Amino acid sequence: MKIKTKQVILASIALIAMVAMAVPVMAEPNQGDQREMPGPDDMFWAIFSQMSTPDDTANCLVALDNYITQHPTDFSEPDGDTSQARSEMTQMCSQVAQMRTEMEGGMAADGAITNLFDTENTNWHAINNLYFQKNENGVPMGRIGFSNTIDFMTYRFFSFMNNFGNLVQFNDGYISLNAAMVPDMINYGATLTMYGLDFSEQPDIYVSNGANMRKAVEGADISGITWDATAKTLSFTPGHFSSFKAVEKGSKLKAMKISSVKKKTIKYKAGKTFKLTVKGKNLYKKGSDVSCTLGFQQAAKVRSARNGKKVTCTYGMDSFIQGSTYPLTISIIGNGEVTRTNAVRIK
Repeated sequence: MKIKTKQVILASIALIAMVAMAVPVMAEPNQGDQREMPGPDDMFWAIFSQMSTPDDTANCLVALDNYITQHPTDFSEPDGDTSQARSEMTQMCSQVAQMRTEMEGGMAADGAITNLFDTENTNWHAINNLYFQKNENGVPMGRIGFSNTIDFMTYRFFSFMNNFGNLVQFNDGYISLNAAMVPDMINYGATLTMYGLDFSEQPDIYVSNGANMRKAVEGADISGITWDATAKTLSFTPGHFSSFKAVEKGSKLKAMKISSVKKKTIKYKAGKTFKLTVKGKNLYKKGSDVSCTLGFQQAAKVRSARNGKKVTCTYGMDSFIQGSTYPLTISIIGNGEVTRTNAVRIK
């Protein structure tokens, strides 16, 4: 039997592991841990797209049987027998069927809730009003909801979910969405909600424009603002994915700036680590965590100068692809962020 069958089975198991680990959304970002998943042209998605939910084993088996029938030379033994391939493919369907339970359990353990698993959602190709909410000790911290109908059974959305832990952060009146990596997700009609805001009146909202945080412009940066003074919640629709910060009305935030990145070009060396030295302004705030994100990857180690003029970020080389260029984002968790596009090239 050709190796392709085994690769598909391994890919399906990898996808299950990826979802179970990555879906706890709006948690602290993963430390450089991006789950590998089948590529967009992998046959896995041709099978997956014909299932109504991950545990739709009946349609999984039918789709697999049709695929093997249409591509017999990819799965047959020298004598043309495809029975072993069909047996192993059946195992794949059984593995994929576990995805729903793994996802639900992983999210519950992390304090994340969603309506994805509601009983009325029997067709994951058309999920209406999908939302993910992060709770901490039972207290809501933040939510992202989508007004458009979502086809959850696609490579595009699973890729988004695979990297959610590194792309979205909710911290005490602060929401960060890595605009450099997920600009098209705004097309899903996202609405953001902040909970537990300690303000006596509707706060101002600041937004990152890539260089610093400035006051958001209603109608361009945000719209549909709703402030509940009793519940202390603030909801709005972002005009673009970026970072947003709720601040006391009339107050201002210090502008962050990246003036230079040392080692703009780095030679790929498998198994090694590399450091980026970033110089700028207001890159540190006492009592707040500073993070570095290069592409999808969170730095394994970050050192910040207390004067806010320098940050050193350490990464594992194996998390990156040779010949690719990545944006760099420096975030002060809960305060703001600054991004430089095309910051580093791995050659």
